Amino acid sequence: MTQTPDTEKIATEQCSGAAERRSTISITAADRLGLSGPEGSRRRGALLRRLLALSDWTALIVTLFAVTATTSSTDVADLFWAVLFSPSWIIVVKLHGLYDHDHRRIRHSTLDEVPSLVSATVLGTLVLDALLAVSPVGPLSPKSAIALGVGTLVGSFILRGVLRWVWHRATPMALGIVVGAPATVDTVARRVVTHPETRLHLVGYLSNSTEEDSAELVRLGTLSDISEVAAVAGIERVVVTEQQMSEPAAERLIEECKELGLALTFLPQHYGLLGPGIELNRLAELPVLDFRFSDPPRSTQAMKRAMDIVVSGLLLVLISPILLFASLAILIDSGRPVFFRQRRAGKDGESFTMLKFRTMVADAEERLGELIDLSKLAEPAFKIPDDPRVTRVGKYLRRTSIDELPQLINVLRGQMSLVGPRPEEEAVVALYDERQRGRLAIKPGLTGPMQVYGRSDLTFEERLAMERDYLDNLSLLTDLQILIRTPRAIVRGEGAY
Repeated sequence: MTQTPDTEKIATEQCSGAAERRSTISITAADRLGLSGPEGSRRRGALLRRLLALSDWTALIVTLFAVTATTSSTDVADLFWAVLFSPSWIIVVKLHGLYDHDHRRIRHSTLDEVPSLVSATVLGTLVLDALLAVSPVGPLSPKSAIALGVGTLVGSFILRGVLRWVWHRATPMALGIVVGAPATVDTVARRVVTHPETRLHLVGYLSNSTEEDSAELVRLGTLSDISEVAAVAGIERVVVTEQQMSEPAAERLIEECKELGLALTFLPQHYGLLGPGIELNRLAELPVLDFRFSDPPRSTQAMKRAMDIVVSGLLLVLISPILLFASLAILIDSGRPVFFRQRRAGKDGESFTMLKFRTMVADAEERLGELIDLSKLAEPAFKIPDDPRVTRVGKYLRRTSIDELPQLINVLRGQMSLVGPRPEEEAVVALYDERQRGRLAIKPGLTGPMQVYGRSDLTFEERLAMERDYLDNLSLLTDLQILIRTPRAIVRGEGAY
């Protein structure tokens, strides 16, 4: 990870006294506006909550005006009373916790709110209609109530997304430090980079360990230095990865962070076992983890297949000009064939022929042995940056992921799905151990968690972790979230080669 000037400054100051550190730290725009440090974090959180409430109220009022203008059964009196009772809608949204996630969670996005927004919209519509029922105008008609709910849901989602997009570009990222051994520090640092929605910049780490330093972050001292480092660097969040910390030490750290006003995130022991397929419950005062082990319901699989058919069919029609243009570009640049066909491992390892636009020279597979020895791979996966076999047009097609579009035909045939683990070559799958074959439990996908979080920059173990997260939490909502995030990943182009 490339160190920023701020990170380098803090690393240099680590060798000097506290007084010297405070005198050399420059005053940033965020400092002048009072938006840095714990106090600035609280101010930003309060302001964002108010803006989110305003965006929800705006969506409701605009929808009310639209319903009044387009529905003959709703008049100005209905609008007056509905606006008068509109604060009840905001209260319902507040009770769903939709104004508190941004500052509580280390990672949060508008897409994560969809289930709660749907629930809040349904309940908000019922509450507002109940209040109108006891008013002089009476309740809304069923048609008006449905239009109000749907319109406000869509409006709230769009306005929240736009607000956060503007907010993230107008306010500084939160500064954080990691506490723990270098190995786990590196893991957290890479996850924060591949999940930019965390809005967290890690400036360094603290550790009592004598291990070799982290490869990703600068060491700023030991755990006993947390107060000084937090004050000097304007830290807002502490991420604890220390697996050997005793319970009394953890309690002291929690109290210290509470006194300093720092947000705190703990990485639990055995975190590799705690996928989304578990639930945290309580047995009296005892927290307990309940694991569930079951295949996705048949109804979920049926709806997933229906979405595959409808979306892939529509996309093939809509993007047909792009497919034609790509085909002509390949023909002009390097001749035939236009398509590249390769046997890949599908669900349960079943072989199928995957389609792609050809982005390499015609004899690329024969030349693979010149570039890499599969038998000597450290892990069963490989990508070759600056591959000499890639053609001129192929570089552009890979960068924009246009080369993958013919796989919509594989989706339509039922060999692939829109979302899932990426299909791997059979020669590579032959190197899998039993644990790694778990990624073959479902149909491979045109896109998946790997594509939206790092692509080829991820290690194979990081890919497995993300794919296991996806498999354990398989749902249509998860698929939709990945599909919506995919265009952004393509535009950013990170790890695409």
